[in-house]
Amino acid sequence: MHLLRKAQDFLLWRLQAYGTPSIKKFLWNVQFSGGKWNCLNTTSGDCVYAYVEKYARDGRILDLGCGSGNTGNELEAKAYRHYTGVDISDVAIETARRRTGENRRANKNIYFQSDLLTYAPTQPHDVILFRDSLYYAPMAMIGPMLERYSRYLKERGVFIVRLWGWGGSKQDTIVAIIERNFEIVEKHVSQEPKAVVIVFR
Repeated sequence: MHLLRKAQDFLLWRLQAYGTPSIKKFLWNVQFSGGKWNCLNTTSGDCVYAYVEKYARDGRILDLGCGSGNTGNELEAKAYRHYTGVDISDVAIETARRRTGENRRANKNIYFQSDLLTYAPTQPHDVILFRDSLYYAPMAMIGPMLERYSRYLKERGVFIVRLWGWGGSKQDTIVAIIERNFEIVEKHVSQEPKAVVIVFR
């Protein structure tokens, strides 16, 4: 039974990373609607927030794979001027918009439903954040995708990547891609929660 579950999880991850946009959207919508990601509805104090707030410099944040709006609703409101959240799940985006309205941030937070592989920003940002979302990008696409998004960083702007856990093969591969192709500004390994945060440009 354990091996069957692992095989199902691997197949699901493959479809979420390598499937067509419509398949990925469907799968993420099913998971968000079914409550699979409710465990992430409150992540106040997460290790990534201090870095996002530090580098946002009261500027613009682009959050790729924003889910149900944690970052845009849990960051210190005074840390940024404008926040754009992007997620492939329109179920997650609707939740993010509702939360933003409840938190009175609708004047500075906006959300778009789109695949992070194809989303096209319209202006430069101080921070481009991938909060665990790089796990769901095809490994061969991570370098080119980051290179494309680097054109939407301001002169002193940075990428911030948070990866849950550390020391696994997927995490190690993603970190190696980043370290090989970009200038590392800061790297932090957190014990609680178990995560790594990388700031780079």
